[in-house]
Amino acid sequence: MSPREKNKNEQVRQASIENIVNAAAKLFIEVGYLNVTIEQIAKRANISKGLLYNYFSGKEELLKHIIDQILLEMSEFSKQILNTQNPSLKISLIIKTTFKLLKEKSEFWQTVMPVIIQKAISEKMLLNLRQIFMSLTQDLIQTFKAGGVKNAEMEAYQLGALMDGIALHYFYFSENEYPLDKLEKALLTKYSKILKNGE
Repeated sequence: MSPREKNKNEQVRQASIENIVNAAAKLFIEVGYLNVTIEQIAKRANISKGLLYNYFSGKEELLKHIIDQILLEMSEFSKQILNTQNPSLKISLIIKTTFKLLKEKSEFWQTVMPVIIQKAISEKMLLNLRQIFMSLTQDLIQTFKAGGVKNAEMEAYQLGALMDGIALHYFYFSENEYPLDKLEKALLTKYSKILKNGE
């Protein structure tokens, strides 16, 4: 097979994967992850069930693919945050990045949040997500410690809970109803004071 043919085959493969993932994501939002069947996804993607299985073993692998894609996109933001040494600037970047992702990746949150809170996924995926959240929390704890915050651990858990709560609320409210920009400003002001005073 010539390089040109290989390249064309890869483009067709990627287009098929994207088609299946988009169909699955929309159905996860419309009827809920637990209620969606592979048959429904194949029908929405306008392909056979057999072809779908050529790319994904089931809907859990599809969900994992969606999450992995978002995490890959988030990695660029993460690099910038991890390379920031100033605690105040780092917390500010974390807050701004989270709100940016909420605004720009609302479909992701609509797809993933209901699944995560229902624990409708395998122990393996749950463990992967738990490791991500634990790693983020530990980084927050170290950042607050570096900023001289007295109860750094509790502050990190509180900020994490606030962010999760905001993401969940944003999912249930319409974009026009929820004061996302005001909440972002309020959190930036609050944590700027906390880090300045070392509370």
